Amino acid sequence: MSASGLYPSLLLLLWSLLSSASSQCDHSSENSKINLNVDYKLPTFTSEFPIQNMVTLDGIIYVGATNRIYALSPNLTKLSEYSTGPLRANETCRLQTHNPNTKLDNRNIALVTENIYDKGLYSCGSADNGICRRHVLYEDDEIGPKMVDDEVYCFTDRARLRKGVDSDVVVSASGSQVLNVESNLIKFFVGNSEIPGNTATPNTHTISVRKMKTSQNGFTFFSSGAHMDLLASLRGNYYLRYVYSFNSGPFTYFLTVQHVSKDSTAFHTRIIRMCATDSVIRRYVEMPLQCISTDKRRKRSTEDVKVFNILQGAYVSKIKEDTELQKQLKVGPNDDVLFAAFAKGKPDSPEATSDSAVCVFSLNHINNMIRRYMQSYECDPHEGMHEGRESTYRLQITQFLPRLEYWHQDLSHTLLTSITVATVHARTVAYLGTSDGRHLQVRVILFSRSSSPHVNIALDSAPVSSSLLLQDQGRLLVATGNKITSVPLIGPGCDQLTTCTSCLLSSRVTECGWCNGRCTRSSQCSSAEWSQEYCAPVITKFWPISAPLRGSTSLTICGHNFGFDKTERLNQDQTKSTSVLNVS
Repeated sequence: MSASGLYPSLLLLLWSLLSSASSQCDHSSENSKINLNVDYKLPTFTSEFPIQNMVTLDGIIYVGATNRIYALSPNLTKLSEYSTGPLRANETCRLQTHNPNTKLDNRNIALVTENIYDKGLYSCGSADNGICRRHVLYEDDEIGPKMVDDEVYCFTDRARLRKGVDSDVVVSASGSQVLNVESNLIKFFVGNSEIPGNTATPNTHTISVRKMKTSQNGFTFFSSGAHMDLLASLRGNYYLRYVYSFNSGPFTYFLTVQHVSKDSTAFHTRIIRMCATDSVIRRYVEMPLQCISTDKRRKRSTEDVKVFNILQGAYVSKIKEDTELQKQLKVGPNDDVLFAAFAKGKPDSPEATSDSAVCVFSLNHINNMIRRYMQSYECDPHEGMHEGRESTYRLQITQFLPRLEYWHQDLSHTLLTSITVATVHARTVAYLGTSDGRHLQVRVILFSRSSSPHVNIALDSAPVSSSLLLQDQGRLLVATGNKITSVPLIGPGCDQLTTCTSCLLSSRVTECGWCNGRCTRSSQCSSAEWSQEYCAPVITKFWPISAPLRGSTSLTICGHNFGFDKTERLNQDQTKSTSVLNVS
């Protein structure tokens, strides 16, 4: 009989005898065993300087690093580079007060693509004191858009700057989130961080919306209502960090970490929502988000709840093909979902600890909660149509939107620094980065306490950057320090998975199977021996080893994979690493 025919029969026999578990068997986890020392050879690119941002335009990868912008091919071959520093005072876009002979390193604060008037980039560096440079990309027949020196210029009018016009001062040295919402014009939504102790960038606004001038030599505000700022008494004393920004439907969103209130020493995470069609900040809402973990899912007391208050990274995605997750989240295939990596903060501090969790929020649920606080929340694309009481609002909701963590059990000693999400073979997979340079991949299954990573590899000693880039070629670009690593979305290989159970639990994503005691891809094994369906039962011990003939004896059998049948979802929460059979 073939192996595939034998295993189901034996599984059925063992499962029919299974009645209870006993403490006499070793219940050590078998399905999550992973070898952390496996070293995969992956494509990389190494810069001379630390990397801050990555974007893509027409298949070319543009990398914003300290003192450099690189153009890379999809396989990470360097196509060209542009020097952005170090800069003397007279070489910057905005005159500095430092020693004219001193050169400043130019850290890339923001890198934004343009696709309306020209193929272009906006690079905003720390040495330019809030001003961005515009790179008009030259079309090369062989490599596509290319950077050339004579097509780069400071995106400002110095005469306007001297007069105090501040619409060209886009970013802050403390960090910024810049979102280009293109329609028939280029419109930047900008959130600027305010970190006490950091040197402030003069004339920056906390949150703003601006458009490119028709002369294409700077930005302009639509009106004085196009920006908002912290109270003057708070500037320099109030911690506010913009972590992530995105556009969804008619709305533009920012995620921040900041004080709970102006008088509080505690910190939390907020989501900010504005209408993407507004040319001024006319309809503005902010609301706190909370990621919590508890061992008691239904009835929980204060003692059971652990709060993860510091957002580390986020990603918005649709889950079009994962119908199971759609049902769990009560969303449709075209609805956006927010995946967020949180950490537990130190007391009264925005500093994160090595204790993390991942929470998942439906954007529909967030918007529905906002709707409860107002009669009208829709964005109208036509100015002036609603000039009644609901046409303008600036609302701060103080009630938390709490979410139970989807995954925390393996992250209690880990500081997450990044997250992105992709659908692989109709399964949703989270790709996580850590402060010690590791890359994790784990399937998103809500309400499962047994989620475990099927990939956990060391990329570098430097932390994984929050700037990640998904490629159409089924790969993820991960930045760590001066290096970019290209990681396949299905995982770099199967060698990390050391047991049949862990191998087959991941197989629908990783394309791995079990062959002669190893987890491999099918190309590494003969088809007759390679399996993605069944693990052979393994008996580790049994007792008693003898019994009287025709006597009634209880037989206890310990082992693995009793009843393991890798069907849809694999009955993952019911699969036990050790089972006990009582046979009379």
